[in-house]
Amino acid sequence: MSDTQDHAQFGRMPLRIGEREYGNLSAHGTCFAYAIATWCFLVGSYSADLLPAIPGTICLIAGNLIGVFLTTMPLSLGCQRYGIEQMDFCKSAFGHRGSHVLMIFYLMNMFGWSGLLLVMFGNGFLNIGKAFDLDGGEWLVRGGVVLGIWLSYLVVSRGVERLGMVNNIVTPALGLVVGYMLWMLISAHGYEAVVSAPPLDPREDNLLNYALVLELGIANGFSWWGGIGFIARNSKTRRAATYPQLLQLGLASGVVSSIALYSALVVGSDDPTEWMVPLGGVVMGVVALAFVALANLTSVAVSLFAAGLALRHLPPTRRVPWRTVLLVCLVPCGFFAIWPTELYDLGDAFLAYNGSIFAPISGVMFVDYFLLRRERLCLHALFDAAPGSAYHFWRGCNPVALAAVMFGQIAYFSLYNPVTGEAHWLFHYLPASLGAFGTAALLHGLGMWAWGVHRTHTLAESGSRISRPTL
Repeated sequence: MSDTQDHAQFGRMPLRIGEREYGNLSAHGTCFAYAIATWCFLVGSYSADLLPAIPGTICLIAGNLIGVFLTTMPLSLGCQRYGIEQMDFCKSAFGHRGSHVLMIFYLMNMFGWSGLLLVMFGNGFLNIGKAFDLDGGEWLVRGGVVLGIWLSYLVVSRGVERLGMVNNIVTPALGLVVGYMLWMLISAHGYEAVVSAPPLDPREDNLLNYALVLELGIANGFSWWGGIGFIARNSKTRRAATYPQLLQLGLASGVVSSIALYSALVVGSDDPTEWMVPLGGVVMGVVALAFVALANLTSVAVSLFAAGLALRHLPPTRRVPWRTVLLVCLVPCGFFAIWPTELYDLGDAFLAYNGSIFAPISGVMFVDYFLLRRERLCLHALFDAAPGSAYHFWRGCNPVALAAVMFGQIAYFSLYNPVTGEAHWLFHYLPASLGAFGTAALLHGLGMWAWGVHRTHTLAESGSRISRPTL
């Protein structure tokens, strides 16, 4: 790899088509390996409190597809077309300094998911040990977190090509493991027991139960916001940038969440590492546990790669070696090795945070890219932070976009407060994530139209050429 290619892949320069790693098959593999992380099992387990198997499956799959579609379309098509990662892409709506505000939420998303997955990776080691009558307690989980950090660093430090090689091995095995988990549940308990199992702790209002599970699915779909731009930037075609994300992050993630729903209903455990060995036997159970652990590891690797690219926006890191940037990204993950149980227990609150912040951000980007920009950006202006550049707005920030996100969050918590569990009557018919998305989209579209900024920018964007700028 040449120095120019190295700086492009590990830095912020736009990637040319020949420098990208993902065709259709490899994009599907990476997205599938990313999607089958066991946070899907957390979503399914929360749903088991509220709905039985069949209604829960419908709500989870539909919700995932809705959330992934709304958050994927602008990022996938825009980042793929221009070969840029999403922090640069978002400057067209939020401005150069405004995108730094998004980067805070973005990094919290990446580090939070990575930490939760690393704890799940450690839990896998704990349960493998229990299969052989070795109980290392929380110290074994901590050791698993540390090992996961080290293995993720080894993979990500060598680039997208090495990540793709790992996914080519893990992906087919994961497909078999997911099918095996479903077969174990049905063969051990029977189809009728699965579909007739009552929810564990439903609300008295049955319509509210449906609304809550649908919201879980939609919020889970929006939570993929952090990894979408990274995959699209490295995709060779628009097809490779969109269909894998919709089918894997949307459909496959919803299916795996549904399997977790079934296991929570009939086994009483949302964590597959706890029931695989009792149902499948020591040998098959340990093999399945190993591949579930690898699924977590591949997802952590994707998250860390995306976080490293985001950190390149900070001036002190732009010329720092890639491996040093990755080490900085791994520092927050170390806290999960110190307090694995305490931080893992915050998973449901973290999911709600993702829905409340990334739904309005997605609404802004959807309207901005498709309706205001008509899918055309000025590539050079994305890397020109000087006053007077196309995306400078007001002192480097777009107050309209930032205000739209803020009011979108207000709309989310007005419809549903995940902390207290209180829901407005409108929440029965309008999921909070969709309310936040729609509010932010409407306010951004109207605000930009009234400001007239879109007309000025259209002139600059209409003549833009897709070529690599000079940093």
